[in-house]
Amino acid sequence: MAIYFGSHTASDDALDDYETGTWSPSWHSINGGSVSYNYNSGEYVKIGNKVHLSMYCHQAHSGSNGPWRSYAPFSSPNSSIGLRSCNIAMTDSMNSGSSANFWTVYKDYDGTALWLFYITKNGGWSHQETGHDNNFTMIASITYPTT
Repeated sequence: MAIYFGSHTASDDALDDYETGTWSPSWHSINGGSVSYNYNSGEYVKIGNKVHLSMYCHQAHSGSNGPWRSYAPFSSPNSSIGLRSCNIAMTDSMNSGSSANFWTVYKDYDGTALWLFYITKNGGWSHQETGHDNNFTMIASITYPTT
């Protein structure tokens, strides 16, 4: 079943791929360790070849230091071209030393990996390391292309 817009009946004009659901953002160090969650929830809306994820996480990590990584419920195409819009609406207890101004979620192309980055005061990017931040709360969303 599809929804057609206007008087068009061509398949190119049909909205025939719509899905909503939940997912569990599983942020963890790529080098191991354990994570405990006080809150960990996510929702998604997929329309055609675009996915919008929203997440609310409060967690604590212990173990090896390394970049924070999670996985999205849908993969991206094998192309660096495509809009990836992200927003971290609120953070609490995030610490990356004295060099961070903003945090962002980055979606890898060609896969499902999500990464937590911070943007430095000098304008560069760096992975958020679990060693700087063993306990944090984050409310975030990201929209990206999917296959």
